[in-house]
Amino acid sequence: MESNSLTPLVRIEPPDVHRRLAELGLEEAILLKAAERGWVAFASCTRNHPPAIPAIWAWGEMICSLGEQLVPRGWERKNESMWPLVVNRAGTIALSAATGNEDTGSKDIDPLTSCAKGPRTVDAVFANRRQLVHPDMLVGPLESVKKPSGRSVWLLLVRRDIAAREMRIELSQPIAMDLEGRVNGWAERIILTSQRLDGIPEILLGDGDGPQSPEITVDIRRRA
Repeated sequence: MESNSLTPLVRIEPPDVHRRLAELGLEEAILLKAAERGWVAFASCTRNHPPAIPAIWAWGEMICSLGEQLVPRGWERKNESMWPLVVNRAGTIALSAATGNEDTGSKDIDPLTSCAKGPRTVDAVFANRRQLVHPDMLVGPLESVKKPSGRSVWLLLVRRDIAAREMRIELSQPIAMDLEGRVNGWAERIILTSQRLDGIPEILLGDGDGPQSPEITVDIRRRA
């Protein structure tokens, strides 16, 4: 998929951030609580855990927290081909979570997801991109994909910067992926308040952001 050539709309001023989140039926506190819960899960792992577990556990706890907070408000849990989402009552907004690279939370540089994403994210990027009002953003293969669902998918993108003792967070709408399968283009980015990471276990210091959050794909084949 070709990269997005247009500059995303970046919201960073608190009044604008809060207004836009309200339009999406969200509050910053809900998203920060989910990110913090992911951090607690990540930081509670030790060298005795398999290497991929810290990020998988953090990703799972973030999704869980979004569901616990939003379902009582009328949102719905969905599991689409092993891709968990939290979807609003109208079916127009869906939330997932991912780990971002070092540019997460930057107002000047667009971030990437830290690892390649699976086919469900590809479908979401196609649908998001086709709903944009800019016809010049539809390039090549995008013309042949299935009709848009009318639902926009947003990623709660988190970067746990152990060296800086900081967690940077944004809620962003993906519209492009690079040749390695990472999301690298965004229609809109809502930059949230960075969080300090205090009491970091010695096990994590110097280890970077660790393994990355997955998108689980199950290959089901018919028996011969």
